[in-house]
Amino acid sequence: MLFLCLAGFMMAQETNETEFKMALGDTLVWKPFDNCDMNGYSISGPKVISFKAIGMGEQIQIIAKSVGKSSIIATCQNNDTEAVAKITVVDPNDVPVVAEKPVKPQTLPFTETYKFNPPKDNFFITIHDTGSGFNDTYMKHGDDEAYNDGQSFDRFWNVKTGKNWYYKPDAQGWTDDVDWEFEPFGESFPILNSFAKEVDTDNLSNYYVGNEKVTVGNSHKPTDIDCWKFFVDFEDGSVIQYWVDPANGCTLKRQVNTDPAKVVTVYDLKYTRLYFGPSFKKGLHDTRR
Repeated sequence: MLFLCLAGFMMAQETNETEFKMALGDTLVWKPFDNCDMNGYSISGPKVISFKAIGMGEQIQIIAKSVGKSSIIATCQNNDTEAVAKITVVDPNDVPVVAEKPVKPQTLPFTETYKFNPPKDNFFITIHDTGSGFNDTYMKHGDDEAYNDGQSFDRFWNVKTGKNWYYKPDAQGWTDDVDWEFEPFGESFPILNSFAKEVDTDNLSNYYVGNEKVTVGNSHKPTDIDCWKFFVDFEDGSVIQYWVDPANGCTLKRQVNTDPAKVVTVYDLKYTRLYFGPSFKKGLHDTRR
């Protein structure tokens, strides 16, 4: 039995994305295209499901095998369009867990000056979600920006020319997309801006509980950053802990209650040499990233 199907939505380059929520052992049939007679399929991310083609491959049968998240990318070779099924598999026997809250340590006087000054250029930053296991990666090198969600979404664009590409690993590598169909990073992005956006910073002595190191990587080697640690009780009853880089006020780790944290694992703020992207493509079917 299928638990839930959320309506799909259109993305650039005719990429249709649909989300499914399934219970262990459930089976569903997915038809990614209304009219296509040459379909290709591939799994992205952890293989928590299995699938097999039905008929001539215009539909596939999906079976939930284990708890977790996965994606199936369907490609219509007739008209070079894509569809993505994002699938979450849950155990229906799991009892909902009441959110546990960590015990607040003794707060300490905060005598430093907090200022949010996020990186504006030449950065390569990866944020790891320890719960899902996926990574969000952000890159900016001059007018070029790129984003990868660790699953099936891989984009590269230029904020000056409006040129835009998506990555298609099984056929054409970096592929032209619709001009200006992207959102520039702007001043910052989660989780780097979370403490600056979510917390009243007028009296940080109410939240400061000491310093704690966060280990990040860069283009050379892992580095321990001695972060300010803040413990904040919110009016909705939740507790959020933040590990903040004193050098620029960016949040390098964020944890809600006792849930799995999101943490910066790659933190290269001197990314001055671009080594991937569509400019490195040598031919139409060059699939190198």
